[in-house]
Amino acid sequence: MGRPRTKSFAFLISLLLVGIIFGFLFQAIDRLLGFPRVLPDPDNLTGLVIVVIGSWLRFWAGSVFYGKNRSMVSFKVPPNLVTKGPWKYSRNPLYLGLILIGLGFSFFFFSYSYLLLTLVGIGLLQLEIRNEEKVLTQSFGEEYLEYKKHVRKWI
Repeated sequence: MGRPRTKSFAFLISLLLVGIIFGFLFQAIDRLLGFPRVLPDPDNLTGLVIVVIGSWLRFWAGSVFYGKNRSMVSFKVPPNLVTKGPWKYSRNPLYLGLILIGLGFSFFFFSYSYLLLTLVGIGLLQLEIRNEEKVLTQSFGEEYLEYKKHVRKWI
Protein backbone atom coordinates (compact mmCIF):
# COMPACT_ATOMS: atom_id res chain seq x y z
CA MET A 1 0.00 0.00 0.00
CA GLY A 2 3.01 2.25 -0.32
CA ARG A 3 2.32 3.35 -3.90
CA PRO A 4 0.88 6.86 -4.29
CA ARG A 5 -2.11 5.88 -6.44
CA THR A 6 -2.95 2.94 -4.20
CA LYS A 7 -2.93 5.14 -1.09
CA SER A 8 -5.03 7.79 -2.81
CA PHE A 9 -7.51 5.26 -4.20
CA ALA A 10 -7.90 3.38 -0.90
CA PHE A 11 -8.59 6.60 0.99
CA LEU A 12 -11.04 7.78 -1.68
CA ILE A 13 -13.01 4.51 -1.57
CA SER A 14 -13.28 4.68 2.23
CA LEU A 15 -14.33 8.34 1.99
CA LEU A 16 -17.05 7.52 -0.55
CA LEU A 17 -18.36 4.61 1.53
CA VAL A 18 -18.63 6.86 4.59
CA GLY A 19 -20.31 9.49 2.42
CA ILE A 20 -22.94 6.99 1.27
CA ILE A 21 -23.59 5.79 4.83
CA PHE A 22 -23.97 9.41 5.95
CA GLY A 23 -26.33 10.01 3.03
CA PHE A 24 -28.78 7.34 4.16
CA LEU A 25 -28.45 8.43 7.78
CA PHE A 26 -29.06 12.11 7.02
CA GLN A 27 -31.93 11.24 4.69
CA ALA A 28 -33.62 9.47 7.60
CA ILE A 29 -32.91 12.41 9.93
CA ASP A 30 -34.38 14.84 7.40
CA ARG A 31 -37.54 12.73 7.14
CA LEU A 32 -37.88 12.61 10.93
CA LEU A 33 -37.50 16.39 11.10
CA GLY A 34 -39.92 16.92 8.22
CA PHE A 35 -37.42 18.66 5.92
CA PRO A 36 -38.32 18.74 2.23
CA ARG A 37 -35.92 17.39 -0.37
CA VAL A 38 -33.07 19.68 -1.42
CA LEU A 39 -33.55 18.88 -5.12
CA PRO A 40 -36.37 16.97 -6.84
CA ASP A 41 -35.77 13.96 -9.12
CA PRO A 42 -33.92 13.85 -11.54
CA ASP A 43 -32.07 17.02 -10.51
CA ASN A 44 -30.45 15.05 -7.70
CA LEU A 45 -28.29 13.36 -10.35
CA THR A 46 -26.44 16.67 -10.56
CA GLY A 47 -25.15 15.75 -7.11
CA LEU A 48 -23.69 12.54 -8.50
CA VAL A 49 -21.79 14.52 -11.14
CA ILE A 50 -20.39 16.77 -8.40
CA VAL A 51 -19.33 13.68 -6.38
CA VAL A 52 -17.52 12.29 -9.43
CA ILE A 53 -15.70 15.60 -10.03
CA GLY A 54 -14.72 15.86 -6.36
CA SER A 55 -13.57 12.23 -6.33
CA TRP A 56 -11.46 12.71 -9.44
CA LEU A 57 -9.85 15.84 -7.94
CA ARG A 58 -9.23 14.11 -4.61
CA PHE A 59 -7.66 11.07 -6.34
CA TRP A 60 -5.45 13.21 -8.57
CA ALA A 61 -4.31 15.42 -5.70
CA GLY A 62 -3.69 12.42 -3.43
CA SER A 63 -1.64 10.65 -6.10
CA VAL A 64 0.53 13.72 -6.69
CA PHE A 65 0.91 14.44 -2.97
CA TYR A 66 1.89 10.89 -1.99
CA GLY A 67 4.16 10.67 -5.04
CA LYS A 68 6.18 13.59 -3.70
CA ASN A 69 5.85 12.63 0.00
CA ARG A 70 6.00 8.82 0.01
CA SER A 71 6.64 8.46 3.73
CA MET A 72 4.03 11.06 4.68
CA VAL A 73 2.00 10.43 7.80
CA SER A 74 -1.18 12.48 8.15
CA PHE A 75 -1.17 15.48 10.49
CA LYS A 76 2.58 16.01 10.14
CA VAL A 77 4.46 18.61 8.13
CA PRO A 78 5.17 17.13 4.70
CA PRO A 79 8.87 16.70 3.92
CA ASN A 80 8.36 18.26 0.47
CA LEU A 81 6.24 21.19 -0.67
CA VAL A 82 3.91 20.08 -3.47
CA THR A 83 3.31 22.65 -6.21
CA LYS A 84 2.63 20.42 -9.25
CA GLY A 85 -0.52 18.78 -10.55
CA PRO A 86 -3.66 20.27 -9.01
CA TRP A 87 -1.49 22.34 -6.64
CA LYS A 88 -0.70 24.58 -9.64
CA TYR A 89 -4.32 25.77 -9.48
CA SER A 90 -5.33 25.44 -5.83
CA ARG A 91 -3.39 25.40 -2.56
CA ASN A 92 -5.98 23.01 -1.14
CA PRO A 93 -7.11 20.54 -3.83
CA LEU A 94 -7.55 17.68 -1.35
CA TYR A 95 -9.93 19.79 0.73
CA LEU A 96 -11.65 21.14 -2.38
CA GLY A 97 -12.31 17.59 -3.55
CA LEU A 98 -13.68 16.71 -0.11
CA ILE A 99 -16.02 19.72 -0.17
CA LEU A 100 -17.28 18.83 -3.64
CA ILE A 101 -17.95 15.26 -2.51
CA GLY A 102 -19.89 16.53 0.52
CA LEU A 103 -21.94 18.98 -1.55
CA GLY A 104 -22.58 16.36 -4.20
CA PHE A 105 -23.83 13.82 -1.69
CA SER A 106 -26.02 16.53 -0.09
CA PHE A 107 -27.77 17.03 -3.42
CA PHE A 108 -27.82 13.37 -4.38
CA PHE A 109 -29.45 12.32 -1.10
CA PHE A 110 -31.70 15.44 -1.05
CA SER A 111 -30.46 16.17 2.48
CA TYR A 112 -30.47 19.48 4.32
CA SER A 113 -28.73 17.79 7.25
CA TYR A 114 -25.92 16.63 4.97
CA LEU A 115 -25.68 20.11 3.48
CA LEU A 116 -25.48 21.63 6.96
CA LEU A 117 -22.71 19.19 7.94
CA THR A 118 -20.82 20.06 4.76
CA LEU A 119 -21.12 23.80 5.43
CA VAL A 120 -19.90 23.35 9.01
CA GLY A 121 -17.05 21.26 7.61
CA ILE A 122 -16.10 24.07 5.23
CA GLY A 123 -15.89 26.46 8.18
CA LEU A 124 -13.70 24.02 10.12
CA LEU A 125 -11.49 23.51 7.07
CA GLN A 126 -10.97 27.27 6.85
CA LEU A 127 -9.63 27.21 10.42
CA GLU A 128 -7.43 24.20 9.66
CA ILE A 129 -6.04 25.85 6.53
CA ARG A 130 -5.12 28.94 8.53
CA ASN A 131 -3.11 26.75 10.93
CA GLU A 132 -1.54 24.71 8.14
CA GLU A 133 -0.45 27.83 6.30
CA LYS A 134 1.38 29.08 9.41
CA VAL A 135 3.18 25.75 9.73
CA LEU A 136 4.03 25.63 6.02
CA THR A 137 5.40 29.18 6.20
CA GLN A 138 7.59 28.19 9.15
CA SER A 139 8.74 24.99 7.45
CA PHE A 140 9.28 26.16 3.87
CA GLY A 141 9.74 29.92 4.37
CA GLU A 142 10.15 32.01 1.25
CA GLU A 143 9.43 29.07 -1.07
CA TYR A 144 5.92 28.72 0.39
CA LEU A 145 5.30 32.48 0.53
CA GLU A 146 6.22 32.79 -3.15
CA TYR A 147 3.95 29.86 -4.03
CA LYS A 148 1.14 31.42 -1.98
CA LYS A 149 1.43 34.66 -4.00
CA HIS A 150 0.76 32.85 -7.27
CA VAL A 151 -1.81 30.19 -6.35
CA ARG A 152 -5.25 30.84 -4.88
CA LYS A 153 -6.48 29.18 -1.72
CA TRP A 154 -9.35 27.38 -3.44
CA ILE A 155 -9.54 27.91 -7.22
